[in-house]
This record gives sequence, structure tokens and C-alpha cells, in this order.
Amino acid sequence: MPLFVLRRSALRGTYTILLACNRPFKLRIGKLGLVRLEKGYYFYTGSALGRGALSLEQRVARHRRRNKRVKWHIDYLTVHDEIVIVNVICTRNSRRLECKINRQILSNFDSEPVIRGAGASDCKCRGHLLSVKLLHARTMVKRLERIYAIYGKPLLL
Repeated sequence: MPLFVLRRSALRGTYTILLACNRPFKLRIGKLGLVRLEKGYYFYTGSALGRGALSLEQRVARHRRRNKRVKWHIDYLTVHDEIVIVNVICTRNSRRLECKINRQILSNFDSEPVIRGAGASDCKCRGHLLSVKLLHARTMVKRLERIYAIYGKPLLL
């Protein structure tokens, strides 16, 4: 295995996934309950602070796969064909920054949690899975880059 692959699979950090829902549908998000997703954009913010399968690169690769065991709240969305991952922005770090970044997103976008607690079962946030009022995807990525620049160099995966 090339050295650069080994080094990249050891990246740690915080990430936000920009998701597009191509048509409305209902789904159950674990014990949180039933939710109706409307056509439009969504953000999910999380951290990957481990190595190997728990690294940033591997966590994002897992989120991109459709065929997987549903483990996290975001998995309930990403297994559906109606959901497309548009982009992933991240920053390398070894601290849990997802709550801070999530608060920045809430204050810089017209957004709200999809359902209370989604993606935030290990913190006190209202949710890390957010619906975003319709903007152009490129505009949203640029805004996310500015937010991420506060915490380090923004990277697109």
C-alpha cells in the first residue's frame, strides 16, 4: 500500500456533509422517530478522531456507501437513493469541534435541525442534521469554507 494512502487514512478531524434530497420521502431515524424530508439541501456535521476505520477519510468513505449496516443517524439517510452527497468539507484537528461548527452553521445559514437529537446523541446540541433553505450548492460550500477557516485549513473530500 502506498505511503500516502496510509497517511491519509490516519487523518483526524471534523467534517460537514452537504446532502441533496432529490424528492420528498419519509423515513424513520432510529429511536428518534419518523421524519419527512423535503426536496432540498441538508447538512450533517460530525467528527472522526480515530485511526483506520475511525479516521476522517474512512468515515467519509463509509458515509458515501449505500450498502452498509445502519449505525449512526446519518446512515438512515445515506442508504436511500433519494439522498446524494454533494460535497464534504472538513478540517484536520484532534478535538471535537462539531458542536462549535454546527452552531456556526446555524447562525450563518437559514437552517434548523431535521429532528431533535439527530447526529447529536453525545452532546447537548439540538441536532447535527440540519435542513437548509434552498441556496445554490456552490454558495453553501463557499460559506462552509469560511466557517471551517476559523478552525483550520478547509479541505474538500
